[in-house]
Amino acid sequence: MPLSQVLVPGEHWDLVVDGIGFADAPTADGQGNFYFSDMKSEEGLFFISPTGKISPFLKGITGVSGMKFGPDGNLYACRARFRELVSVDIRTSKINVLARDVRPNDLVVTHKGHIYFTETSKKQVTFINLETKEIKPADIGINAPNGICLSPDQGTLSVSDFRGKHCWAFRIEADGALKYRQPYMTMRRRADPDSERAVLPVFKPSCRGDGMITDAYGRYYVATELEVQFFDPTGRVSGVIPGPRWIKGMTSVTFAGPELEFMYITCFDRIYRMKTRTRGILYQKGPQAYPLEESIK
Repeated sequence: MPLSQVLVPGEHWDLVVDGIGFADAPTADGQGNFYFSDMKSEEGLFFISPTGKISPFLKGITGVSGMKFGPDGNLYACRARFRELVSVDIRTSKINVLARDVRPNDLVVTHKGHIYFTETSKKQVTFINLETKEIKPADIGINAPNGICLSPDQGTLSVSDFRGKHCWAFRIEADGALKYRQPYMTMRRRADPDSERAVLPVFKPSCRGDGMITDAYGRYYVATELEVQFFDPTGRVSGVIPGPRWIKGMTSVTFAGPELEFMYITCFDRIYRMKTRTRGILYQKGPQAYPLEESIK
């Protein structure tokens, strides 16, 4: 799948907000709003309307490294600083702690009310069943599980490895169990400048795979130190979408906007967006069929 199926000729990255302490946890709702966390701000969370207005959101919900809306309308968030995973009623701002003494990094919430979150330092993907309150490890062994996303039909879970070269994929069973772990996507990496080159260069062991997302066509986008790496639904790398010049780094990527047509990237102290030919999906709306059109109009 060529990048021409995603990128619009003449479109470029537009600066959305500057001067952030540390931007992370991007997500979207069905009204075109984009949400993010400033992990160094006491304001906590913010949202950007489709018109570009920036406003505080759920003031006081600080230290969030990953968040998603659930099918019940609540916001689910990894509060890594406080070692807890929480849900927040956005109407009342009431916080409900779902798990304590955990090290959550990022998460997804399925239409069944199952939560999967990465605990990078524990090399673990953890599972929570919101109905039964069951909490248990779903997978152990990825070097540094970080970003996490679902396929449009919510049958596959994918996890990026911050200290390895793969994004791993799992089949989600009916009871929420993860099976058939595979190194589904191989991320491009930088050549190691300290290694002696023979015929081919020696590459670094990791590309610092971070936040990741899927679009409506089942394609994957992963924020890495080489910026946004783009994979087709079969896991083949199809290209790298470079970010703006002079960014300090990239933490995550998602889609937002009225038609989920804008790709947003969180870049430490800045957030950018770019209009694309594709569109994102909202996991909170449940499994979605792959569209027939090649791209949105």
